[in-house]
Amino acid sequence: MKKLYFISALLMYALFLGVPQKATAQFDFIVEVCADSQAVVDLVDTVFLAGVNPQSVANITFYGDPSSVGYFKGGYFLGFKRPQGIVMTNGKADDVDKSNECSPPVVNANTNNNGVDGDPDLEQLAGVNSYDGCIIEFDFKPTADTVRFNYVFASEEYHDYVNVSYNDMFGFFLSGPGITGPFSNDADNIALVPGTNIGVSINTINFGSGGVTCTGKPNGCKNCEWFKDNSQTTDPAFSKFVYDGLTKSLIAKAGMEQCEWYHIKLAISDGGDHLRFGCAAGRWQFQCRKYYRKHGILTPDR
Repeated sequence: MKKLYFISALLMYALFLGVPQKATAQFDFIVEVCADSQAVVDLVDTVFLAGVNPQSVANITFYGDPSSVGYFKGGYFLGFKRPQGIVMTNGKADDVDKSNECSPPVVNANTNNNGVDGDPDLEQLAGVNSYDGCIIEFDFKPTADTVRFNYVFASEEYHDYVNVSYNDMFGFFLSGPGITGPFSNDADNIALVPGTNIGVSINTINFGSGGVTCTGKPNGCKNCEWFKDNSQTTDPAFSKFVYDGLTKSLIAKAGMEQCEWYHIKLAISDGGDHLRFGCAAGRWQFQCRKYYRKHGILTPDR
């Protein structure tokens, strides 16, 4: 089914790792694809983890097809404070900065990759087989009592596959002291619809099912205050962003103990078949804030 992007909101460099720059105007949205697995690791280190003390990060690891990860710029429309970052997909990152299309009915972002099949955490999360996975993991030691980052989720599954029995999947699986969850190493998924303990997917943030690309939006609303449509030619990003729908900028966050080691796994995958979807994420931050637990999630003190 479709693609997941993961986009960092903070960029420290105009070009990354010698990836050829596309000739384009300053404000165009472009994605530069990683050449190999080491390029992915370096991208995470220098962009997603920009500003984090190197002694507080260890064991950055990538599993999947390097062509599913890239560096983007010109992404103001995604809602981040900075327009640059990283993209993770369960297809090819080179598809992301293409225009959406009207007819005949097509799935634009449908290029297969050579990613990971059968990730147990993603399959437990979605309840279906996983394919074409893109997985980034690392250990970190927070210097404050909260970790947080912004992200945007986007998908070609909008609006056709909303509320079907299975969808593509992604999760941000956090484990370490004080974390108790149902996933590997007692990890918990911190990619949640704001104010809930519900995971983000096309079934949990949408305008409903139906509608036809370029000729009409569906009627409905499920947490739609967090949703942006990109299925009509009048939508602002239609000509520069391939996916039919995306969320607004969301925040993944968790309270934790300072100076203890934690582990996070950022993972996306096709669910049930080999078609695609996408997601995007923002700057990694440690913050000193007090949080309390409610219904298995962490919410700010009021």
